Amino acid sequence: MPPTFQPLDKSKKLIVILGPTASGKTALAVRLAQQYNAEVFSADSRQIYRELNIGVARPSEAEMQGITHHFINCVSITEDYHVGRYEQEVLNALQSYFDYHDTAILAGGTGLYLKAVTHGIDPFPDTDPYVLQQLQHDLDTLGLPALAEDLRTSDPLTHASIDHNNARRVVRALSVIRSTGQPFSAFKTGQTKERPFDIHYHFTEVDRPLLYSRIEHRVDEMLDRGLLAEVESLLDRRHLKALDTVGYSELFDYFDGQYTLPQAVDKIKQHSRNYAKRQLTWFKKYVNELREIGQPLIL
Repeated sequence: MPPTFQPLDKSKKLIVILGPTASGKTALAVRLAQQYNAEVFSADSRQIYRELNIGVARPSEAEMQGITHHFINCVSITEDYHVGRYEQEVLNALQSYFDYHDTAILAGGTGLYLKAVTHGIDPFPDTDPYVLQQLQHDLDTLGLPALAEDLRTSDPLTHASIDHNNARRVVRALSVIRSTGQPFSAFKTGQTKERPFDIHYHFTEVDRPLLYSRIEHRVDEMLDRGLLAEVESLLDRRHLKALDTVGYSELFDYFDGQYTLPQAVDKIKQHSRNYAKRQLTWFKKYVNELREIGQPLIL
């Protein structure tokens, strides 16, 4: 369970930096951390894994400039890590952190991770490991569209609200449905949990053409830094759900002979742009929700 906090303390501030990939979140987080003598807490669901480095754009020592970054490079891809565990661990860490500091920086592009810390998430029941195993088998043999159709039939509300191209989200929803016999949407209350610190938001929005140019340049830099070798070293663990992600799955297909290397690189750039577009859609909706409740924003 998340920790039990004291009532709101306005002297404790959480600065939240949200925005799509390649929009400058790390650089802004470091600048603000230097300004406020603070540390950075990552809200990136891929940079948290120890085995993933180049392909997830994990910040280098030079980019971090001596600022302590929490929740990167700390979980194995073999672990079943999820947003509920992240919420609990970050809140526990912040509770201890605020005993000695007044300001913390939360930065990342994983919307659900950010929202888990700022608003809380609904508790969901544990799922049957056998159900997860069967769903993975169905995903491998039938494909994601078949599972998405299953979700549409069994829970239209959830089907209408999630990204059908995100295998992890589709499998997660179906695992709850099959384990409990109830719709995934039945467990969602939408209630905001009060946090004991003051929250300030920065949204790093970049013009779409510039953002896409940055993404493509970043992919080229990743290849120059050794992304191909990193992916090759993970071939024997490619079945893990943490590796079902942009930058890795396309190069796994290259090693399988499905693409030439230039084709795989083009796919990475295309899928990265698509991911950024989905992020922008999610964040703009989130920003609008914050505006509606009168939450100040720095854009």
